[in-house]
Amino acid sequence: MSTVVGVACAGGVVLVGDRLVTADGRVRSRSREHVLDLGSVGAAVVCADVAGFVDRLDAAVRSYRTERGRLRIGPFARLVGDVATEFDASVLAAARDDEERPRLRSVDPEGGVTDESLAAVGSGAAVALGGLEAGHDPESTLDATETLARDAVGAAAERDAGTGADVDVYRLPAESSSPAPTDSGR
Repeated sequence: MSTVVGVACAGGVVLVGDRLVTADGRVRSRSREHVLDLGSVGAAVVCADVAGFVDRLDAAVRSYRTERGRLRIGPFARLVGDVATEFDASVLAAARDDEERPRLRSVDPEGGVTDESLAAVGSGAAVALGGLEAGHDPESTLDATETLARDAVGAAAERDAGTGADVDVYRLPAESSSPAPTDSGR
């Protein structure tokens, strides 16, 4: 099935997910990206049709930016929730709030959204979340948080046949002294 994790810290937000896709007990792909970089927003998804989810979310994000401009965490989480219901997807979303702070939201397959500091979804979520909870420091750097998130997915890969060892990462840094990123698309 795959496993994705999200961690918020003083340094920003990190999303990490493996690249393994399994269905009916068989490996379907080892190269499908579950972590999406959509410019100034990112998402990590677990569902049966990752490619369909990615296409639909990308179209929704592009449409929003064309019609309304910058995409913040609230509207982004709602867009993700709408698409999640179409694909029965569990998603972690990262974007900035109105005050430019990176935020993490968890979106369930029914479109429900919760604010999180750490989250894991997918077949290895229990193992990954245990690793995140044991090592999470809300005041840590983005680099240390990325290492923690990679290690959590690695631990899940060792114990869960549905989680692979190859991972992708999305980082949304806290940039207190630098200008806000531009919404450049994908």
